[in-house]
Amino acid sequence: MRTPLKARARFLWTLATWVLIGLAQPGVLRPDGFGHLAFFAVGPWALAARRPGRRAFLAEWAAHSIGLAAVFAWMVAFFPPLLLPMAMIPAIYPALGGLALRRASAWPLALLAPAAWMLAEVVRWNLPVPLSFGWFRLGFLMHDTEWLVGSAAWFGTWGLTWGMAALGGLAADVALALIRPPGTRSNLVSAFAFGLTPLAILVFLSSRPGGPTVNGPDVLVVQSGIEQEIKAARRDPLLDLFVPQVTRTLEALIETRPAGAAGPPDVVMWGETFLPGKLHDSDVLLEHRAGVRPTELSGRVALTERELVAQDELAQDLVAALLGTGPGTLLTPAVWRQLFEREPAAEWADRVARGEGLLPPGTSFLSGVEGWISVPLDGEQVLRSVNGVKLWSPDGGETPIASKTHLVPGGESPDPLRGIPFVLDAVQRIANSIPDFVAADEPGVLLIPGADGRVHRAGVAVCFDNAFDDPFTTPLRRGPVDLFVVVSNEAWYGESPEMDHMLAFTRIAAAASRRSIVRATNSGISAVVGPDGAVRAEVLGEDGRRKMVAGALRARVPVPARGGQRAEMTFFVRTEPVQPLFWGGGAALIVLLALASRRFGQPALPQAPRP
Repeated sequence: MRTPLKARARFLWTLATWVLIGLAQPGVLRPDGFGHLAFFAVGPWALAARRPGRRAFLAEWAAHSIGLAAVFAWMVAFFPPLLLPMAMIPAIYPALGGLALRRASAWPLALLAPAAWMLAEVVRWNLPVPLSFGWFRLGFLMHDTEWLVGSAAWFGTWGLTWGMAALGGLAADVALALIRPPGTRSNLVSAFAFGLTPLAILVFLSSRPGGPTVNGPDVLVVQSGIEQEIKAARRDPLLDLFVPQVTRTLEALIETRPAGAAGPPDVVMWGETFLPGKLHDSDVLLEHRAGVRPTELSGRVALTERELVAQDELAQDLVAALLGTGPGTLLTPAVWRQLFEREPAAEWADRVARGEGLLPPGTSFLSGVEGWISVPLDGEQVLRSVNGVKLWSPDGGETPIASKTHLVPGGESPDPLRGIPFVLDAVQRIANSIPDFVAADEPGVLLIPGADGRVHRAGVAVCFDNAFDDPFTTPLRRGPVDLFVVVSNEAWYGESPEMDHMLAFTRIAAAASRRSIVRATNSGISAVVGPDGAVRAEVLGEDGRRKMVAGALRARVPVPARGGQRAEMTFFVRTEPVQPLFWGGGAALIVLLALASRRFGQPALPQAPRP
């Protein structure tokens, strides 16, 4: 007979799981976190959920809600009312998992606890906002555990989640065995098998070497350190954003040069939507002349052709000044002298006037940009915005905008908040705009020319994309990719641990794809992550801080040593679309078998018909 557990004790035991997870997070006790603290984190919840008791579901739901609220606490800086549904709705799923742990009491928790936890994570991963917020997964806490993170090349974050949850279940099995009444049966043998085998497999897979690499593009990443309030205010994008960033870039070209660098960098990288102006192609201009306008939600229905053209010309003039690819149409030499009059190097304006360009010859320029595109909506053609990345080559060539594929709900896309006017009003006050962006169907790939004559294919992810798997797997299944670039604006988070979370997501993605990833952010954390998931270089302030600081890094990015046209594609990359189905389906099967057969290892007995 299992002793019932009081609701208060259940709540505290379940909360202990989230305390361990919270302390293990990157950015809490140390910048890269203490992932080892989470090895057995699922154990306290599993131990409590195994025992019956009154109000068991409610007690666990409350504890899971508080734990998730702590994880998503950064939301307070953006839109505090959203924190409540972000915590309470996803907390339902692990609380439901607790029901299975109680009803199948003979099954080893080393098997049943990871199945219940994994099923909750897969449900969160697949359900849309506001029913779920799925990017936080237990396994990402292993981003800094070198002897485990390499297994992401086979099973991504999913495999790491299972391995950690299995250890937690094993810890609960051991605890139950120690306190069981004399003479009762123990499942410790099977518990150790189910608890340690996943870890052994992950360690073995992590030790498998990746393919050889060579030096790839020489990149200069310039981080502005600008606060979100300044960027969102759009008071004077030239004086507030562009001129200070140009100053940092030119100073960095002098101060930062990696060992062995023979000349200027191959590419200069700026952060998300950092280039003033708004781009469009000729088709958008023709559509506008035919009467196509932005949606009413955007508040720009009265957009004139003059405004549309001026937005594009401003951005193109600034790029022309950087690369020296031709005189601008809006910014005259006199304007450039006025812009740089407060800068220490007045000759910059003269260089622009002479058409020499501010960046060294042979250097490309990459930046986050906004743009207009024409798309169908509700049966009519409209203009909508894209948030993406564009690259300009020193020879005057340019690539199409590589747009974001995962929009921030309520922050960039009006859905699912379109029907809640007061929420959209709040977003407008915070972001100085109503979200009306449209996502790309697939991640884009940009071509970065190198000084050695090679052209490096760079997959692109923008900000929120960084929390998902497909921006780093889809381009590789479509064709060869040498590296990835994450262009992001993380000033929304202030100096909260969410900045460290974003870097952790990047490190897992690099290990899973075995591709280097360059993070170019506005306010941190900008870094170069190698194909093994290790941080090779990062922007640091004078006091060692890496959040909300201005600075730059220059580094050679490792890329695959290709034989022919195609480099290694990991097992995870090949199978990523079906991995949630595999893990979720397997977890659901285990839970269903456990509920059907309460005695572990024995088939369910048919029930005799009632008279």
